[in-house]
Amino acid sequence: MSNEQFHPVNFNDKHIYEKLSDEVIFPELDKQTINSYNFYLPLDTLISNSQTSRRPKKLRNKTPRPQNAWILYRKDRLARDAKVYRGWKACDISKDLGERWKNEDEITIEAFNALAKLAKHRHGIVNEGYKYIPLKKRNMID
Repeated sequence: MSNEQFHPVNFNDKHIYEKLSDEVIFPELDKQTINSYNFYLPLDTLISNSQTSRRPKKLRNKTPRPQNAWILYRKDRLARDAKVYRGWKACDISKDLGERWKNEDEITIEAFNALAKLAKHRHGIVNEGYKYIPLKKRNMID
């Protein structure tokens, strides 16, 4: 663990946290919660949606949903433990990390919940006017 690279949080970085300085949107408490955890990936990488997709071609242009706390946790832990999971199937990785998630301490879960709020807010800025429409309902509309 001594050679792991953790990334400090910088809430003043305008590139990453544009329009997030408003305390109503992102209260000081959430900043403290995020600062209490050592994320492996840089926060801009964590809260940004993936540039690759396994979605069917007809759905690739649809805006993905905002990432929740579990997805952010999985992304960070998978990057941290990449050597451990080399050769594993994605479903087995998710099962293993799901068990870890259930056993995580409160500080870790709160940090990822606060990060999910940040990701949701950033998602709203990047994808202005986004509204989730479930696939069944979308098929009725089309």
